[in-house]
Amino acid sequence: MNPPQVTLKLIVFFHFIFTTWACMAQPFLPISYVYMNLFVLSLGVWSIVHHESSEAALMFLLCHVFSILQDIILLGIYEPRGYTYFESNPKKQGSSRNEYRFSLGMAIVNLIVKPITAFLLYRIYRDRGGSYSDFNIPGVGNLPGFGGSPQHSAYENIDTPAPTNSGGMDDHQPYETGQQPYSGSEKH
Repeated sequence: MNPPQVTLKLIVFFHFIFTTWACMAQPFLPISYVYMNLFVLSLGVWSIVHHESSEAALMFLLCHVFSILQDIILLGIYEPRGYTYFESNPKKQGSSRNEYRFSLGMAIVNLIVKPITAFLLYRIYRDRGGSYSDFNIPGVGNLPGFGGSPQHSAYENIDTPAPTNSGGMDDHQPYETGQQPYSGSEKH
């Protein structure tokens, strides 16, 4: 088994564990946290199964980066609600408060580890043949600064002239002026 496959399996495994532990205190995080992370992990499984596909790794990477933003937003919105529900409510003392603290800690650890794993996913994407030039917007072309150049497009630009033969002879006139082609009937 090659090292990128082991790395990919470890990424999916650890994020699955962190997501499961982050969802232990039920009223703390919304169901969208679970859905987003499980969808991203399913893309990770797809990337493991199709170990030669750069598209699977790219989809996993892009959704993983989006899940970082979503985790920041959801923790910012729902952590104060969880704190009010679990910490300041005297009826919720004991195990449910500890459960909330553990879930919050695992959600934060998951969020801290995600940029590191995003970098590893980018390396796996590059190892599978992906490149900077894959990040383009249809109709706009390649994004500046991402290494793609418009000269290497799959389409031919009709505004530029076609390359010419620089051998000195024109392609349409194979013989010099005044010279006749060899007909085979002449003897030398």
